[in-house]
Amino acid sequence: MRVNNSGNLSVEYFISYFQLVMNTQTMKAHEAKELIFKRFFNYDPLLRGKTTYSNFEKAYLAFTQ
Repeated sequence: MRVNNSGNLSVEYFISYFQLVMNTQTMKAHEAKELIFKRFFNYDPLLRGKTTYSNFEKAYLAFTQ
């Protein structure tokens, strides 16, 4: 998935991304979180900005509650 670095990504974006990864890779939420963090953020939570990372965390929490 191609991402433009010009703006903050929403919680809804990451919820959709989690669903896509979990369905296509047959992963649980914690496994998907690790994969997305590696691929999307390159292990750097500030790579795409604080707001985007915060929204990523909020989306993950939506799957764990």
